[in-house]
This record gives sequence, C-alpha cells and structure tokens, in this order.
Amino acid sequence: MNKKILISTGGSGGHVIPATIIYKHLEHNFDVSMTSDLRGIKFLNKDEYNLKIFNVRPISKNLLIMPFDFFLMIVLIFKSISFLRKNKIDILISTGGYMSLPLCLAAKILSCCYLNQIWF
Repeated sequence: MNKKILISTGGSGGHVIPATIIYKHLEHNFDVSMTSDLRGIKFLNKDEYNLKIFNVRPISKNLLIMPFDFFLMIVLIFKSISFLRKNKIDILISTGGYMSLPLCLAAKILSCCYLNQIWF
C-alpha cells in the first residue's frame, strides 16, 4: 500500500508552483493530494490534481479582531487534526503560507505524520 502524502500550499504562485513540482514528482509512487486556499486554486487545474480547498483567513492586525482570529485558528487546528486522521495521511509536506499553519500544527500534535517544512 502506498503512503498517503498531503502537500499543503499557500495561495501565492511562489508557494503553489513548488508544490505542483513536488506533486508531479511523487504522484506515480505515492497516493498524493494537495490542499490550498481559495487564492491558490487560480494557479491549479482541479482536474490535474487531487485538490482540497482549505481556506484560512490571514491573522488581522486589528486588535479588536485578533482574538476572533486566534479562536478561528484553534478551531482550524482541530479541523486539521480531524482531516489528517480521516484521510489517514502519512506524510505532510508544506511549501509554506499562512494557510498551512493549522495543518502543520495538527501534524505535529498527532505525531503520526512526518512533518517536512520546505522553504524556498
């Protein structure tokens, strides 16, 4: 049985393009899927990639909204834990972006995924 790999990428081309290269390299030997936010899908062909939308808002600099954003981040971490467990992900590769943070923290909490942070 092939290992399940999840590639988590932010919404800019600088995050998405390296993720697509990694995806193409791994897709023949592993069960690979990819997550991105709504900004990232404009760089991706949904028919070409096993893609899941995982939308995360950036943390606001407004002090009144920041506690709400912190609460949302906690909720997203728990949602990410559920997502990783449900899909039985073995390896998480992140090419960065704030949308990858909940998934990376969830993988670290679960300790069942090899957390590999890739920075370019």
